[in-house]
Amino acid sequence: MIVFYCFIDKLLIKDIKIISCYFGEKDTRVFKAPLKSKCYYFSNNKSLKGKIEAKGWNFIFLDNFELTKDYRISSLQSKYVKFLQFDKKKIKWQKGESILYFDNKLNVHSRHIAKAKKLCKNAILIRNTPKEKLTIDDEINEAIKQERYLEFMDKTTSWVENKIKYENYKRNNRIMNTGFILYQDVSLIQKLCDEVYESCNQLGQPECQVIWGVLSQRFEKNITRVNFEAFEFNKHNKYLKYFIKRVLYFIKRVLYYFRIFLKF
Repeated sequence: MIVFYCFIDKLLIKDIKIISCYFGEKDTRVFKAPLKSKCYYFSNNKSLKGKIEAKGWNFIFLDNFELTKDYRISSLQSKYVKFLQFDKKKIKWQKGESILYFDNKLNVHSRHIAKAKKLCKNAILIRNTPKEKLTIDDEINEAIKQERYLEFMDKTTSWVENKIKYENYKRNNRIMNTGFILYQDVSLIQKLCDEVYESCNQLGQPECQVIWGVLSQRFEKNITRVNFEAFEFNKHNKYLKYFIKRVLYFIKRVLYYFRIFLKF
């Protein structure tokens, strides 16, 4: 039975490309590529090439993006990858294939990819935010606590109000987390990606969850939403740390009693 499910999982992840990215001057942690092939890592930081390739990724250098220490700008640059603005020939994508994007801070494995494919019933699979945010305002109020989002939030808020007033978008929409997105049908959903990317850049706003929360409303029938907890990317690391902690505690106790034994 286990062999059968493994076979099904392999079929599910057959026609897919995996992408992630990092923009900025600082060094960053790179997790192992979730698959042995078909994984592509974009960056404007060429010094990371060796580290990225050592983790099993195909490195794609984007030299048309300025290398900067400005967190707002580098975050905005990353939307180029997240919302599929690159030439898809770079990842050898073929029509009919899915694309899975995830933020570089997530430790994604093949089991997560297979699960996403199983759960996806539409053109996109995306998680809701862990904290329940039922309106665009909820996301804005959370976002202004971060400097990189606050800088252009007045402009963004005006954009939201105009969309609601003149284009019949709604203020009430359960906010989604854009850190892990399965684009099951790339051709069908590219228009949404283009609109979100263009709006982020026009506003200078890297807080794409506000933008997505508005523009995705007209694509709701194409979206499969899942709970944030449906994917626990760092669960393995958590259990590993706990195991190591318990082993070290056991060794410490053994040494303690061994020293007592030697005294006798």
